[in-house]
Amino acid sequence: MKNSLIAALLGCALAVPLFAHAEDSYVSVSVGESRYDHPLVDKSATAVGIAYGQSVTDMVGYEVGYVHFGSVKPLGVKLDTQSLYLAGVATYPLSEAVSVYGKLGGTVNRYEEAGDNRTKLRGLIGAGLGYKFSKEWSAGLEYVYFGEYSDLKMSMWSANLRYHF
Repeated sequence: MKNSLIAALLGCALAVPLFAHAEDSYVSVSVGESRYDHPLVDKSATAVGIAYGQSVTDMVGYEVGYVHFGSVKPLGVKLDTQSLYLAGVATYPLSEAVSVYGKLGGTVNRYEEAGDNRTKLRGLIGAGLGYKFSKEWSAGLEYVYFGEYSDLKMSMWSANLRYHF
């Protein structure tokens, strides 16, 4: 997990100068609780994520991101999950500072269980509430469902902090 997170953070840091030239774009970091929901086990772990997004219009944009769901040991076997995703984002402003948004897209989930790795493409759906503090900074709360694999449903509640270029 450490190597994947370090590589993702380093990649974002090296790409920031490129992103800064794109108007109406942002980088985001998030921390929250992931849910490993299975008929036999219901576990949670601390999840972290990073993302890059850009608005195409005032209400429509896209986001590319990485999430590490944390590790759990259901039934004594360690399970570690990561996700890379691409989602369309629709935003509706409630006021000048507050907005609601929804995400719909695809995710590539990597499951590692007892040394066995599996990668699956799944759908992603999510919703959130954002608050813009200034032209550059905003924060949000969101829920995202990352799909199901062998009766295991993956989701995440998180708080995020965004820097807008």
